[in-house]
Amino acid sequence: MKISLNQLKNYVEINVPVEEMCERMVLAGFEVESIESAGENLVNVVAAKIVSLAPHENSDHLQICQMDIGKGELVQIVTGAQNIAEGDIVPAALDDSHLPNGAHIKAGKLRGVDSNGMLCSGEELCLTEADYEGASVNGILILKDDVKVGTDMREVLGLDDYIIDFKITANRPDCNCFLGVAKEIGVVLDTKYNPPVPTYKTLGGDIKDYIDIEVKNFDLCPRYMGRVVKNLRIKPSPAWMQKAIIASGMRPINNIVDITNFVMLETGQPMHAFNYNDLANKQIIVRNAAEGESITTLDGKEYNLTTDMLVIADGEKPSCLAGIMGGKESEIEDDTKDLFLESAKFRRDNVRHTGRALGIRTEASGRFEKGTDIVNVEFAMERALQLIYELDAGDIVDGVLDRNEGLPEDRILTVTAKSITDLLGVEISEDIMVDILNRLCLPTTIKYGVLTCRIPSIRDDIEGRADLAEEVMRIYGYDHIVGTAMRGDVVRGKKLPERIMTDKLKSAMTSMGAYEIATYSFISSKAIDTLLLDENDARRNAVELLNPLGEEYSTMRTQLITSMLTVLSTNINRKIDNGRFFEISKRFVPKVLPLTEQPDELATMSIGIYGKDEDFFTLKGIIEEIMALHGAHTEYKRSNEPYLHPGRQALVLANNNEVATFGEVHPSVATAYEIEGRVYVAEIKLDVLFSLKKRKTIYKPLPKFPAVERDFALLCDIDLPVGTLEKAIISGGSRLLEKVELFDVYTGAQIPEGKKSVAFSVWLRSADGTLTDAQIDEANSRIIAKLEATGAILRK
Repeated sequence: MKISLNQLKNYVEINVPVEEMCERMVLAGFEVESIESAGENLVNVVAAKIVSLAPHENSDHLQICQMDIGKGELVQIVTGAQNIAEGDIVPAALDDSHLPNGAHIKAGKLRGVDSNGMLCSGEELCLTEADYEGASVNGILILKDDVKVGTDMREVLGLDDYIIDFKITANRPDCNCFLGVAKEIGVVLDTKYNPPVPTYKTLGGDIKDYIDIEVKNFDLCPRYMGRVVKNLRIKPSPAWMQKAIIASGMRPINNIVDITNFVMLETGQPMHAFNYNDLANKQIIVRNAAEGESITTLDGKEYNLTTDMLVIADGEKPSCLAGIMGGKESEIEDDTKDLFLESAKFRRDNVRHTGRALGIRTEASGRFEKGTDIVNVEFAMERALQLIYELDAGDIVDGVLDRNEGLPEDRILTVTAKSITDLLGVEISEDIMVDILNRLCLPTTIKYGVLTCRIPSIRDDIEGRADLAEEVMRIYGYDHIVGTAMRGDVVRGKKLPERIMTDKLKSAMTSMGAYEIATYSFISSKAIDTLLLDENDARRNAVELLNPLGEEYSTMRTQLITSMLTVLSTNINRKIDNGRFFEISKRFVPKVLPLTEQPDELATMSIGIYGKDEDFFTLKGIIEEIMALHGAHTEYKRSNEPYLHPGRQALVLANNNEVATFGEVHPSVATAYEIEGRVYVAEIKLDVLFSLKKRKTIYKPLPKFPAVERDFALLCDIDLPVGTLEKAIISGGSRLLEKVELFDVYTGAQIPEGKKSVAFSVWLRSADGTLTDAQIDEANSRIIAKLEATGAILRK
């Protein structure tokens, strides 16, 4: 909020430089955005008296002036102005002066005669008639006779001022006005605060003979007050009021409108003036807009209203958007004779909703949105009437119409002084606490160490001990807080087991050349359809957001594959030849729909790879590394995921628990994501993997006895998994088996159709001695028997 320093001085004594005042306000919790000098563009220009005038010998229109600038010696200035005379007091821009129009004046010669400056017109000083009488005259500005010679023109024009921009926090709407800031300055500087005391005289009569007020919705309008003013005398407002309004970023209009705007700036209470003669049936009805109603506002725009919007209506139609902007039909104009003056309290959320729905924001709506005080409604009305009386702007009719359902009483807070010092950690005497709170207009007494504070309705930010302690401390000074060393046990933080395992997993993936990605947990509700899942698939039971950013972020994902495919598609279509990616995130699985409790958030990892060197088996190798990292005993089975190629996918079991699915993406799914070529994805249930019991690591001495290697070439059905054969070998080899390794899979010539040849190398070794032929033959027989049980036969 921008405020003129000179305006503040009307309410409070300021006995320090403006910079110091602002610094102390910052320390008291009020941020200062900027300090601007009102006359910073007017430098070295003074009021000077013309002592003598003489014609220029080399010109028929120039005059040589001897000027008294209040320093004893006369200063010679050559001018071409013809509206000046000896004895006139005029603005003189001396050598090395600067004017608001950007001109830089230096001493020089005009037609061979020295000129040590320039006499200034109102236009050159960027003044209007409202700024100074005579400023619009074509010629030099003639100053009033009472202006002291040598006075800086900033002082003459009232520009010896500063415009201070305070940033008012949301919890202090009471300071969103001149009086609120002035009160705080008085407390901070410990100087006297002098708010205006409204007094005025009335014309007589009875307001009830002029207007009737009905409030139909006290919930949205807890208080509505109205007065009538007759015989308006509309004219420009006085210069002091115009300057205050302009300094705060508003535009003067006329005395009536300027009074309502000034009172809003001064008290924080927006007001509105209606043309009384335009009010149908001489009624004011505060109500919700009717279905299909519209209003044309002061800015000439027409708005269609809805039934949740509050309006101020006359007996026929809306005349004002409550708390936002008045209607065009009841506007105060130059020929308006009588007015109805409104001061009211509107509910902040309704003003905000209406303003946003219609796209309107005004100075008034901004204040109502932040909150106004229901008690302040009356003071603002009285202050406006005082100004109308003092400025002779109209005749005030007796009586007031005040519609409300009761006004709040001051709240009483009791708190011990010791509890405040304990909370602050600073010893502050009881007398100082009481003095500070009383200066803050929080009437406080103390008895037996207990503070009793009366909290006015305007300070709804004060709710308890902590708020009172804050008020005391910010005025007492945060610089009184002395730093103390920390006390207590220092506990070393550590990561949770799940975080440790996640970090190891990330490290392993990056060591295998994969990049970590992060995608939104929100996906499109249509994304799941791209995976070709059955209608009854549990992954289709997703949590839908009530207020999503858009359809593409409307559902919480139950799988990570669609997000991974989107990333793969993006990279492929940007001509990235190959890539390995992984993401560790959550799946959101609801227990029941519609939701009655929070969904399960299950830790999950997705992997995606593509490129000429990538295939099903490179992805399988990555899966094996991950399983080995967690000490899991791994098995592979056929899976039946519809989004994967039917012949190139697998289910991973770790310690007999389904932990992952991986494979090549189904061509139809790849096409849906605009992917050409083969891509491979995996989804690992980390919640299952992390919960597995790790196998114990057993250390054995190096073998003392030789191993025996045997090869087994088998013929089996082409659909029989190699893993089944490997399990059979392990079972048959029993404790003598040291290692089994697949070294060949063959289909083609000499192999019957529907069959395949599979070859393993098997190493047998005993820790007790060299294996005998009998032991070897017995182990071979057990292995062959187990293999034949799977349907495989030994090739001859």
